[in-house]
Amino acid sequence: MPANQRRDSRILTALVAPLREWGPRARLIALSTAVAVGTGLAAMQAYTFLLRDGPFFDIADARYYVFMAKGDMAHTVQPFASRQLQPLTVRALAHVLHWSVQQAFLLEGWMLLPLAMAMSLWLVRRTAAPRWFFAAVALMPMWGWLFHTLALPDLWYMTMTLAMLALLKRGQTLAAALMMFPLMLSRESTSLTLVCLLIAAWKPLRWRGRIAAVAAAMAGSAAVGLLVRHTGANMEHLPQMFYLLAKVPWNFLRNVLGVNPWSNLYPYSCAVPKWQMAVAIGPLRAVGTCGFSLDWHREAIEVLLSHFGLMPLLLAFLWWRHRHQAGRSVYLRFVLLYGAIAFVLAPVLGTSYLRLIGYSWPLFLLGTPELMSEKFEGPPRGQRAWAAVGFFAIHAAICVNTYGLLPRAGWIPELVLWLVAYWLLRVWWGPAEAPEIHPLAW
Repeated sequence: MPANQRRDSRILTALVAPLREWGPRARLIALSTAVAVGTGLAAMQAYTFLLRDGPFFDIADARYYVFMAKGDMAHTVQPFASRQLQPLTVRALAHVLHWSVQQAFLLEGWMLLPLAMAMSLWLVRRTAAPRWFFAAVALMPMWGWLFHTLALPDLWYMTMTLAMLALLKRGQTLAAALMMFPLMLSRESTSLTLVCLLIAAWKPLRWRGRIAAVAAAMAGSAAVGLLVRHTGANMEHLPQMFYLLAKVPWNFLRNVLGVNPWSNLYPYSCAVPKWQMAVAIGPLRAVGTCGFSLDWHREAIEVLLSHFGLMPLLLAFLWWRHRHQAGRSVYLRFVLLYGAIAFVLAPVLGTSYLRLIGYSWPLFLLGTPELMSEKFEGPPRGQRAWAAVGFFAIHAAICVNTYGLLPRAGWIPELVLWLVAYWLLRVWWGPAEAPEIHPLAW
């Protein structure tokens, strides 16, 4: 074999070899490089968002977290007031460093972004994912959005959840259960995290762990209740339970069915509704509809095709291939369950699909490499290796196209690239084996 062919073969082998075959020193260098590059790209992408949407603290809802960090609870409304731990930490940073609250938020963002990226890569370092997976994670556009919304609790909550998952992966289920306390102090949606943990780890937790998880969540909720007793109601001044329940059908109408809802509390939806009816719930006097629109659906398609690159396609492909797999770890069961629920619920939780679909990050950052490790038979060779590298190249192209540095190509070319990537997946993984049916596998 000529020298140049041997060199190309070694490079190809190095790209597709599994992460777990890397030595500690090489793995540390690769992880550090990926984090440094990913942090730089995320900051660059956040700068383009800043030029388009304005400063970090001018984006929607950010002002409430600034109010909390300043100790101004009177101007903070629900449900934001229930997310206390991050603003309290920022307030402490500002006090110790004698900085403004905004400067403390920026410092926290610069600390959490590389930390969350490093923790994600550390959790997958011993999987059978190819070595280019580190670069694939670092290139994901989701990091730029997380950094741009650093005043919101998304990046903070992700880091806290990664800490819990690290404990779960090490088999420390009781310590993971106790993490419900700081998580509940960080976001009220920890109720979902608690349910997923109880389902995924029911047997290993035993009664001691189950009680500890519920008690920790209840203690966190009680602590939040004490901290928010002087805050205002929600922005609509509706009963809190009704407000939380009404969000689901309202967002379902808008985001899933394409029907633009209207109420007297949101008169800016349209000047004159096409249909309305009278109600009497607090200040809510009328509800109706403004018509039909597919604008959200076009936005959602673009987000689905780009926010995580090609990882949703790879995750779906691997899950379908291994859907009958039995004996999965508690860690993987939690990642798949929590991520899938967050992915499905994203359209009904609010209006910003770009932000809400980000809650499903455990599926694509952690679930995908774990699924690659199931039935692993060694790194791909020959044509299959080239297909694996080609898949990564398309993933990188889609991610870079999303950064906003160049004119967007649109979702139709991205969809074509997804189809090409699916063909490469079939070459990379070869024909599917006949599944062994396990009725209790999930």
